Amino acid sequence: MAFPETVLPLVVELNLGGWVDVSSHVYRRDMVNISRGRADEAAQVDRSTATLTLNNRDGRYSPRNPVSPYYGLIGRNTPIRIAVERGLTYLALPGGDGDEATCPDSVATSVTGDIDIRIDVRLDDWRDIADLAAKFKVTGNQRSWAFYMEGGVLTLVWSANGTATITTTATALIPVPASGRLALRVTLDVNNGAAGNTVTFYTAPDISGSWTQLGDPVVTAGTTSIFNSTAVTEVGDITDLPGGGTIGRCYAFQLRNGIGGTVVANPDFTIQTAGASSFADTASSPNTWTIAGGAEISNRHYRFHGEVSSWPPRWDLTGQDVYVPVEASGVLRRLTQGSSILGSALYRGRIFDTAGLVAYWPFEDAEGSTSMAPALNHGAMSITGSPEFASFDAFVASHPIVTLNGAELRGPVPQYTDTGLTQVRFLMAVPAGGAEDGQVVLMFYGTGTVRRWEVFYGTGGTLGLRALDGVGGPLFTSGAISFGVNGELLLVSVELTQNGANIDWNLLTLEPGAASGLSTSGTLAANTVGRIGTITVSPAGGIASVAIGHVSLQNAVTTLFDLGPQLEAWAGERAGRRVQRLCREEGIAFRPIGDLDDSTRMGVQRPNPLITLIREAAAADDGVLFEPRDMLGLGYRTRSSLYNQVPALALDYEAHELAEAPSPVDDDQNVRNDVTVTREGGSSARTVLETGALSVLAPPSGVGRYDAEVTVNVEYDLDLFDQAGWRLHLGTVDEARYPTISINLAHPSIAGDATQTEDAHELEMGDRLTITNPPSWLPPEDISQIAQGYTEELGNYEHTLIINCSPESPYQVAVYDSDRYGPHSSTLAEDLTTTETGADVATTVGPLWTTAAGEMPFDIMIGGERMTVTAISGASSPQTMTVTRSVNGVVKTHATGAAVRLFRPAIYAL
Repeated sequence: MAFPETVLPLVVELNLGGWVDVSSHVYRRDMVNISRGRADEAAQVDRSTATLTLNNRDGRYSPRNPVSPYYGLIGRNTPIRIAVERGLTYLALPGGDGDEATCPDSVATSVTGDIDIRIDVRLDDWRDIADLAAKFKVTGNQRSWAFYMEGGVLTLVWSANGTATITTTATALIPVPASGRLALRVTLDVNNGAAGNTVTFYTAPDISGSWTQLGDPVVTAGTTSIFNSTAVTEVGDITDLPGGGTIGRCYAFQLRNGIGGTVVANPDFTIQTAGASSFADTASSPNTWTIAGGAEISNRHYRFHGEVSSWPPRWDLTGQDVYVPVEASGVLRRLTQGSSILGSALYRGRIFDTAGLVAYWPFEDAEGSTSMAPALNHGAMSITGSPEFASFDAFVASHPIVTLNGAELRGPVPQYTDTGLTQVRFLMAVPAGGAEDGQVVLMFYGTGTVRRWEVFYGTGGTLGLRALDGVGGPLFTSGAISFGVNGELLLVSVELTQNGANIDWNLLTLEPGAASGLSTSGTLAANTVGRIGTITVSPAGGIASVAIGHVSLQNAVTTLFDLGPQLEAWAGERAGRRVQRLCREEGIAFRPIGDLDDSTRMGVQRPNPLITLIREAAAADDGVLFEPRDMLGLGYRTRSSLYNQVPALALDYEAHELAEAPSPVDDDQNVRNDVTVTREGGSSARTVLETGALSVLAPPSGVGRYDAEVTVNVEYDLDLFDQAGWRLHLGTVDEARYPTISINLAHPSIAGDATQTEDAHELEMGDRLTITNPPSWLPPEDISQIAQGYTEELGNYEHTLIINCSPESPYQVAVYDSDRYGPHSSTLAEDLTTTETGADVATTVGPLWTTAAGEMPFDIMIGGERMTVTAISGASSPQTMTVTRSVNGVVKTHATGAAVRLFRPAIYAL
């Protein structure tokens, strides 16, 4: 027997130096309550929470109880996770080396001709690297084939002789599935007639199909074959391919001999027993599969990951009922409590993404400083003279930096490993009028035969580099290199590489916004660099009006031009990538949904608290920030992933799949018909809905004015018009809201359907859910909503989801070369009875309706009745439409002047 005939298999674990199962101490007399996402279309995501009660009769959950087995392990922000173990099983793939399922080599699995490989997976990141399946062994040259994904591109590798490999990649990116689940397929026709050999890639919702070709077939001249190797067949991590394993789940895998041919390997992980270490598949000649590494057959579905911030002991007066009411929260609780402002983009770039960083002084010190503070654990720079602190603010990637004003700045470099590579970088801004001719901008001392290196300024705005020996004698001078530094904002880099007995040197500059910079290079023979001991800016205070900042030393040489995005404070960075990068820099686990590269281009990243920057990115893209169920961290769902979704959860009202009757609301909570969008530090754009039911017109022609002002950090002012239009579109949805939709996972209609249970478990923020067959007193179309959040209750025999919803229709957007446009304004030119199939339609604004037979059929709406247009005649208005009536079950008459519109009008996406 299974739930709900038996108790819900609930798993609660605490991370006490390792995950410890405490499920037996959870008081099931109280519900476990979980909430995630937004509540009732709130402006931003709430922190996720979970509440439960732990039995504390033996005091083990009292943090300061010395006799508790968890003494010293339980405290503030103890990690917790909650799961249920029911529904479909799957092959869990944590992503480590050797996390896989394998079957031995056999005659059947040794396909040497046409091959067909299929796999059904749910991946954490569809733009990362993921091994899929292989029969591929390097040792002994036993390479047959390997199938994997990198950066959203599918790749098939095979060998005809076990040694040399042939690699073919798909010509199109994998479409990122909103649900995270997708079946992938590749076929190899080894001898496609005169065309040669052909590789074709496909995708499908699951392994049962139906398959959609991905890009064009890749045709190569000549025939080929696949080597008959002795390698095992692997699903998951491909042991002999570099690049990492798979993070996610695998539901099924198929290997076929021939395209669409005999199935020779067929592990269906959804029908296996959770925890099984091996099983036989259902291929024509069954194979025995073994689970290896950290992989496992599991039916565990995580409902929550968070942290317990406090452990309040409670008891009754008898002392018999001792318990701890636990409230856990996602990582947003901590992030929203913190208010410290993150450092500038250049500071963060140096700290988080700089190889071999030895010493670093940002020079962002405030007025009144007596030294230049280091960003690392080493000495400050001493000051001789009176520099102007925080006086130059033209670098958008930096806080204001210092203007030298005739001061000398000297800093000690800590001991470090001499790698033979030395790199010194700094910001520099010389005024348009130039600086003092021949003066040294920056100097550093080394322990090699070159004792001093100098970057110097020359007349007319040039820079040069020179090296001097221990007595000050010149070893080389690059001369006056015409960088044209006057009036420019520059990042300057000196790169020194010990190449045997010689030094290869390079002097480079990069301007913000430039695709590349200027450089000059050469070789200094028979000399060494050694370690750098001291860095001095403006020796003897010879420079006045030049601004300097972000002086750093590395014992690695990296590409200066990769720092362009940092130098522009990440302007132009995609919103999803910004959230991902910020999380990576702060050590926060991150989960993407959708293609992060298909999100809004951001403006500059200004100094702000972390959560402000993350929410700023989500707001600019109008995507969904969330806390994942299955890890402690943050997730981001792109706006584009909300478009035109297939329902992630399809409910049937007549099949009693709802726990409560939905309560539609027609109100003005989200009406916004006059929208102004402003770019921070830029211009603004305004758009107004001036006609229609939700326009600014006074009732009954409209609803009156509902204005909104929004500030977004987008890259360009021109982006604001699209931003305003999209937000007006969202604010003028003319349909009822369904604030909550409730489902009972213990009801037979769901509990008895493994797929429906799986869909309910996997419902994520931003997913589409539908309700078919609504009652007759509601509009006849399916109810289609976006899940914004939910509350969840788990008990002994109870498991309910109350889903917070918003209308999904705004996210049905036009698809190029698929959707159609209609006239701006069309009305009936005659009355229609309930049965007439010829409708005269007058067009007053916009082009006429098409009369091309190839454009038929399509659906229109008149007075709530959906009709299918099968033909249109007439070269002038009015035109006659031949229609099929009552497609949605509505039977009614229509009066002259009734509006005629497309059932699905084409909407431009943001």
